[in-house]
Amino acid sequence: MKRIIILVTAVVISLTSFAQTDAGGTSARASFYSKSFNGRKTATGATYFDHLMTAASNIYKLGTRLLVVNKHTGQQVEVVVNDRMAPHMKGRVDLSRSAFLKIASLDKGIVPVKVYVLNGKTPDPDEDDNSL
Repeated sequence: MKRIIILVTAVVISLTSFAQTDAGGTSARASFYSKSFNGRKTATGATYFDHLMTAASNIYKLGTRLLVVNKHTGQQVEVVVNDRMAPHMKGRVDLSRSAFLKIASLDKGIVPVKVYVLNGKTPDPDEDDNSL
């Protein structure tokens, strides 16, 4: 019971860290994976490769397709969530290096983005998908 309460609390906190916008997108910050993750297993069991268009998120379910748009430049990239992030990284989407390069240069580090769900999956705080 304690575990469920902790899990639900963590999900609710994560959900409130993303600001919903009028147009249906979610405001967040995008970062990118370190090179040290290349070749490691993701939460889905797939191997992470920095040339693939993938992302890590604590908000969206594994397998969710996202459109990530740089708020400053309008550049966009479509990614699939295949990994999770540390629980303290709220309001963040961690992109593969190649995906991040589609919206910003690596020297930017973290950029403000708007995230759109492409396949209709949305965060569900009541569903335990073992993602946290």
